[in-house]
Amino acid sequence: MSFVNKRPGGRILPVRRLTPHIDPQKQFEKLATAIGEIYKHNASQLSFEELYRIGYNLVLNKNGPLVYDGVKGVLEAHLLDCVHNDILKYAEIASAMPTIPNNEDLLSNVRMLWSEHVTAMLMIKDVLMYVDKVYVKNAHLSPVYEMGMNVFRDKVLLASNNRINTGITRAIMRQIEYERRGDEINRNTLRSVIDMLIELQDTAQLRPIYETVLEPQIFLETTSFYRSVASTRMAKVGAPEYVRAAQSDIDAEMDRADAYMAAHTSTPLRDILLDELITKHDISILTIPNDGLVQMFDQRNMLDLAILYGLFSPLPSAMKALQNETRDHIIALGKQMAASLAIQTDERPQTGSEGSSSAQEQLGAAARTAMALRWIQELISIYDVYDEFVTKSFSGSSDMRNPLNDGFITIVNENPRAPELLSLYIDDNLKNGLKGKSEQDMEHTFERAILLFRFLKDKDAFEHYYKVHLAKRLLFGRCLSDDAEQSLVSKLKVECGSQFTLKLEGMFKDMQMSADMESSFKEIASTNGLGFDMHVSVLTPTFWPALATATPENPGANKDSQVSAEQDGLIGNATDMFSDFYTKHRSGRMLTWQYSMGNADLKVRFGSRIHELNVTTYQMLVLILFANDDDDIELTTTQIQTKAHIPDEILPRLLQSLACAKYKVLAKTPMSRNISPTDKFKLNTNFKSPQYRLRIPMVSARSNIETDKEKAETMATITQERQYVIEAVVVRIMKARKQMVHEQLVNETINQLSSRFMPTSQTIKEAIERLIDREYLQRSPDNPRLYSYLA
Repeated sequence: MSFVNKRPGGRILPVRRLTPHIDPQKQFEKLATAIGEIYKHNASQLSFEELYRIGYNLVLNKNGPLVYDGVKGVLEAHLLDCVHNDILKYAEIASAMPTIPNNEDLLSNVRMLWSEHVTAMLMIKDVLMYVDKVYVKNAHLSPVYEMGMNVFRDKVLLASNNRINTGITRAIMRQIEYERRGDEINRNTLRSVIDMLIELQDTAQLRPIYETVLEPQIFLETTSFYRSVASTRMAKVGAPEYVRAAQSDIDAEMDRADAYMAAHTSTPLRDILLDELITKHDISILTIPNDGLVQMFDQRNMLDLAILYGLFSPLPSAMKALQNETRDHIIALGKQMAASLAIQTDERPQTGSEGSSSAQEQLGAAARTAMALRWIQELISIYDVYDEFVTKSFSGSSDMRNPLNDGFITIVNENPRAPELLSLYIDDNLKNGLKGKSEQDMEHTFERAILLFRFLKDKDAFEHYYKVHLAKRLLFGRCLSDDAEQSLVSKLKVECGSQFTLKLEGMFKDMQMSADMESSFKEIASTNGLGFDMHVSVLTPTFWPALATATPENPGANKDSQVSAEQDGLIGNATDMFSDFYTKHRSGRMLTWQYSMGNADLKVRFGSRIHELNVTTYQMLVLILFANDDDDIELTTTQIQTKAHIPDEILPRLLQSLACAKYKVLAKTPMSRNISPTDKFKLNTNFKSPQYRLRIPMVSARSNIETDKEKAETMATITQERQYVIEAVVVRIMKARKQMVHEQLVNETINQLSSRFMPTSQTIKEAIERLIDREYLQRSPDNPRLYSYLA
């Protein structure tokens, strides 16, 4: 017996599978034939599983280049033989006869052949999926589908010296132009061809052919087309029709872009249209004679203004032109309105007697006051109209509200009487204008008044007039609504701060404190047998600057104080009684009586009829002169002056209010409005009125626009007050900073005062010099423009 020796560590090897020999070329020929059948629309007769296995085996056996390059060659041959020549034929026809049908034939043919190629490449890509996955990836080549797209680009579009690509581009542009002119085209065909250009890459620029070839041509021809359209249209139509047509053009182009262009084309395309249709003609559009922006405003053309704003708003230069034209138009409206009201007519002196001059001045003041109120009301009406334009046509944009406000700032501040007129307007509304108005209407009136106040540069001048007018309302009982008064002061406080309304609030406090004292004084007056009711308003001079106590600079107040010393016990006893009462409760204070601001209720018998008259204190002093059983007592102007001690400048107007106005309670000889020293007056026993209680206003108690002389006096007062304010601000700044150079100090002073008024550099410099003289500041010996604060 024999044994076979086995070597230790041995192993059994697997049986190798023997595969039949495959001819790569024959296998690829099957693939090439299949590709031809795909292009012939016979794909349904092919076995994609078998074709996939062929590609798989060829790659597995290291024949990837044969497959990839072979497929590329098959595609090139097919596209050159079957596609290129076909498209070239249509391109040449369309180039020779660029009609809509010929363009359509070319583009339709391109669309069809491109669609067939894309469909075929999708099938080929699926068959060669393993080729893409293994060979193409490792060889860093373009995937099969992408390679097929590049072959179409190179062998169809760019072949024959780019004739096909050029022809397609021309056909597309002609179709777009035809549509712009109103012809119908096949948008779907256009979309498909443009999608092809978007998909195919320009190898030189690594961007789609659409971006390198077609899109620049679209932009170029769009620019040319609408440049011509704009020039023609500008010569034929007005602004409303122009902007409507421009908007229609833009909408149509955006619709085209959405329908068949790349998504990124719409924005630059819109910019081109805006540039050609709007930017290059912006001022011309706005200023078309008799049919421009002004006429659109005048005709309240809200819709077309909204279109215009929508077109202008994205364009900085056009928007600037629109803002400037709007502002200038508003300023022109304001000037036109002021001229029509003759709001700033020169005051012409009247000839004749003193009484005649006084009467004419009254009539002139009343007329000017009425025009002043109309000026403010017209301003508000204009603002309301253009505010509606801003809200409805300009989308409430601050870009358009600013020129509106700038225009009104110019209008308001070009009128040197604007602070006074605005205060008069508010005064009139608070005295008379609230009757019959709803709370909403009242609020709107005040809001617009505050708006105009906001536009004022000289807010301190407004404050001066407002205090004067408020004083008359409070003292003459002309406030229709305490809530309205307080509301307006609150609004002013919000605008300018508590310091601005400090004196206004002090006036209300004085009135409240006077009302609180009234009940206590009534008891004393009743106990002492005064015989009539007396209501006294105790006013703090610093809150009521128009009623300052007698000083050498205010001689008018002296005349009031003389009255109390020279009248009979009727007034003297009453004022003495209240003075004693007041000093007991407010020791150390002195009262100065202001008769010019008082009023009284008198019962007067006219024949057999009795009326209760509400008159001013001065009117009362005159009427008391006729309080005699003898109704025929007659006094001349001079005698009344001697007995009643009425100030010279007041007496003519006072006598007119009693003898020449609505209620003629005195009979005057001769009968005229002129007041002369020899005119005679007596009680009018024939006076009749259906009303028992009558209010006889005096001219001086009314709020009228100032004469030029009064205006000059007021401005002198305001200028003096400004000097004090400037000095106070400079001291406050220097106290905080200790040292400042001149320019910094001037700029900071202007910055802090600009909310009240706009001081000039010269007035600030003068204030600084006064403060140096009074040793509040010191100029540096080394630098004369450096100031130091002296504690």
